[in-house]
Amino acid sequence: MNKMGVQMRVSVLRMRLAILLVIGAIAVSTIANYTINAALQGDPQRDAQEVAAAVGELNELAGKDAIKIEAPSEIENINISSANLLLILLPVLAIILPLRTFRTMLNFGDSRGRYFIGLLLIYAAAALVLALCNSLWWPFEQGVIREHSQTINLIEVFGWDRMGIIGAFLYQAAFYFFVLSLFNLLFSRMKSPVTWILWAVLIAAIPIGTSIASLRVHVADFFLALLFNDSLLAGMGLNLALSAVFIAGAWLFTRHRTI
Repeated sequence: MNKMGVQMRVSVLRMRLAILLVIGAIAVSTIANYTINAALQGDPQRDAQEVAAAVGELNELAGKDAIKIEAPSEIENINISSANLLLILLPVLAIILPLRTFRTMLNFGDSRGRYFIGLLLIYAAAALVLALCNSLWWPFEQGVIREHSQTINLIEVFGWDRMGIIGAFLYQAAFYFFVLSLFNLLFSRMKSPVTWILWAVLIAAIPIGTSIASLRVHVADFFLALLFNDSLLAGMGLNLALSAVFIAGAWLFTRHRTI
């Protein structure tokens, strides 16, 4: 078996428990959501009448029309898309693999360069597979799932549905690879002081950027360009450019890594 095949096998073994836990959590969440939705189903008109009657009685006791309550036409439980829950695997993958496969592959006789290229190929494959899963799930979710349960999907949250099914797939893949690259950088060499500085900068960046009025608009513009970009090429380009920066940093860590 070649070294790339070994790295793939090792990665799957390291991720097996995490994958099973995520799939189990999705199954439990889906069952719970359908149970809650079934419990909340009823006659909206009757419920509104009952609420109005109760409000009328309270107003009679108070002696005036002091209480005004607008009753909703129906009660709905909004759930996160099951396909989106799979995205928990993105940070998990980029945390477990750098921490638990590096020494194994070097003991197997792999070089740091081949190990790192193999890691990037695994990340790219994971980003494509997860993007494909959500893109294929999205039409089914709209046509079938939402007949029984109200859900929310990242494709519509970020407006990627405006770009068509292929555009949404490509934008997702680029963004997922960006997330993998970022976490890979942060966990490539945990004992390095430079890594601690990066952690401190990232933790402080968003609170500081959103608390200072002059910086707030730039922070908002950055996330708009990263996630809500109207241009597919510009959005993918920004995600992949930042990924390249993170990859370069991770390689600098990996080439000097000993454990």
